[in-house]
Amino acid sequence: MPYVPTIRDYKPFYIQAASDATAWDTRAYGLVAQSQPFPEVYEVKDPYGNDWHDEHGDDEYVAAMHFKSFEHTIKFYVKAYPASGKSAIRVLNEQRDAFRAKLVPGEFKIWDSWQERGYVKVRFVKESVDTRHISDDEAWMIFSLTFKVNDPQDRVTFANNVITVQE
Repeated sequence: MPYVPTIRDYKPFYIQAASDATAWDTRAYGLVAQSQPFPEVYEVKDPYGNDWHDEHGDDEYVAAMHFKSFEHTIKFYVKAYPASGKSAIRVLNEQRDAFRAKLVPGEFKIWDSWQERGYVKVRFVKESVDTRHISDDEAWMIFSLTFKVNDPQDRVTFANNVITVQE
């Protein structure tokens, strides 16, 4: 069982892979979302257009505007203690490896309970370590995961531990 700190009024961060029937809280891997800033403003894609050299201005087809995909970074905190003959850092690395293995196979959905917002068609981009501490008694780390949201338009809901596209 991974160590999970007790945080008053903590609002979970959920991920639901395509193979999962329900979403799972990142705390299942001992990871606590420290910050997860979703963008408050979306960027519109450039509309289709032509710039005719023999005419002034250009022609733009703006019957429907579409949003660009975006990347955002989430910081996680994880802490581990020695267990079953394994060092604290080994336990911590196994938790992170197991978590990452759930993300790598493909697209997934995310839901942030704090912002009450989520997205579909999300993929893992990269991971980086911000700060870490290793001793014989414990290991902890703050690391960042960057996700790419390929569909910023679809609105999702979260109910009964399932992330679904809002109809």
